[in-house]
Amino acid sequence: MLKLKKIAITGGIASGKTTVCRILKDHGASTLSSDEIIHQLLRENSTCIDKVIALLGSEIMTEGQVDRKKVADIVFNDEKKLKALEALLHPFLLDRIEEEYKKAAQEEKGNDFVVELPLVQEIGKEKNFDLIVAVVSNKERALKRFIQAGFTEDSFHKRNARQWDQEKKARAADYVIENNGTFETLKHKVLEMMKEIHSQ
Repeated sequence: MLKLKKIAITGGIASGKTTVCRILKDHGASTLSSDEIIHQLLRENSTCIDKVIALLGSEIMTEGQVDRKKVADIVFNDEKKLKALEALLHPFLLDRIEEEYKKAAQEEKGNDFVVELPLVQEIGKEKNFDLIVAVVSNKERALKRFIQAGFTEDSFHKRNARQWDQEKKARAADYVIENNGTFETLKHKVLEMMKEIHSQ
């Protein structure tokens, strides 16, 4: 069984975490998105769905499905409910990450196992990974990207408020990638970082 390096990618909102994961995937890494896992859990895992309904009420359902927009509207305006939802979802999420890691290692899939996990530091799960990489970006650029993706400025600030600030994330990470330039510049930085990681 292959020992894959388990790497968590964190960083500020719209800092470029997904792009970094895409670059790594294109260069042989096995990648996972915690957002996608949560979306899947809220679509398919009946135990998880029932617990979320018990916490937030049946009004979060639309045509038999959990409506993520309704969930976001509730929790981003209620700190207590947000914390309760995160406490409920994270064990499901971390179990799935572990399952996928074992599967990738068994199938000898990829040369690294990379998870986009924005709150890895906030929930104190750094020890679950070999390395933490923080992607940081100028706030104005990040806000512009966020709005281009169809979100509001208000949502940007609310989501930012529940995370450590970028500087704190960077200080607590093993590697920091600054994303304020072109895609090519970012790609170069990511591949240089991986070269350094694999040379150790």
